[in-house]
Amino acid sequence: MKNQTSFTFVSKLAIICNAFYLFISAFLFLSWLKIPAYIANFIAVLGLEMAPFVNLVFVIWFIINLLFKKQIDLPKWQTIINFSMLLLQITLLII
Repeated sequence: MKNQTSFTFVSKLAIICNAFYLFISAFLFLSWLKIPAYIANFIAVLGLEMAPFVNLVFVIWFIINLLFKKQIDLPKWQTIINFSMLLLQITLLII
């Protein structure tokens, strides 16, 4: 049970970090948007540094759970968003 609780926590953390990733990506293109430096630094750390790592941990953990045929009690939308955000992050890293 503890494993499942940790897995859902990582999934929710990945969703939050992905939201910050999208916000900071938009912030890079919208120069008129002015926010204080300390908030921008916090968002940048969560979005640009933590989001890819947490997504990668989530995807690897998800695949391991599938291989061992463990029950995954996550909403499908969370899984889809986390997988698609990881693909987006890898794509933007390559570009």
